[in-house]
Amino acid sequence: MVTWEMPDGTEFRYLGSAVTDAALREFVLRFMSAEGMSWDVAKWDDSVLEMAFLRRFGEKVRITRERVVGGTTVLVFQPLRAAI
Repeated sequence: MVTWEMPDGTEFRYLGSAVTDAALREFVLRFMSAEGMSWDVAKWDDSVLEMAFLRRFGEKVRITRERVVGGTTVLVFQPLRAAI
């Protein structure tokens, strides 16, 4: 599992093995810039984020959101296995 936390406490968790913590951090920051997103992840469109992840890393993911104690948001990137 790879994790990265933004200054506001929002956490990103990638449950695969193809992306490093540095790559995840760079992806999130570039996504915010390229898509004109704010720091408020509550306003982000998860389907746009999933497509951007696929374009960047070539891996399909499903993003789920979790709220943890204290109101922190965790975005979980779960890789999707290809149908055989």
